[in-house]
Amino acid sequence: MVSTRPARQGDPGLAEALSAHLGIELTPREFTLPDGTRIGVDCADGGRPSLLVQFTPLQGPVKSTQRNKVIADAFKLVWLRDHHFPDAHVLLVIGEPLARLFGRGAWLPTAFASYRITVALVDEHHRIRTLDIST
Repeated sequence: MVSTRPARQGDPGLAEALSAHLGIELTPREFTLPDGTRIGVDCADGGRPSLLVQFTPLQGPVKSTQRNKVIADAFKLVWLRDHHFPDAHVLLVIGEPLARLFGRGAWLPTAFASYRITVALVDEHHRIRTLDIST
């Protein structure tokens, strides 16, 4: 059995904007897995989650550390979904400058699409739109 509790509050404005955009209440969550492992996500819906979310709301030039964070966040969410919440959707919300990582011909959009990871872009005003990474 997985237990849950609220997690540290990250960017409450971004969580509120995403909740409004999707029409569901999302809050930071921390899960304690049956083996005692604790794992936090930036947002998830209540109870047994149907949506797991991580944010990388970058403004400014893209550096390799931000690219690596996006990939690590995706890995964390997919692992959590596949091993503990198989019915959940995985959503990464990234800052608009990071969209270039998902350009046509790049390996990242193909990999994310094959693992059923949805990517959304957020601007400095917390406006959110889904990025089409389908191939």
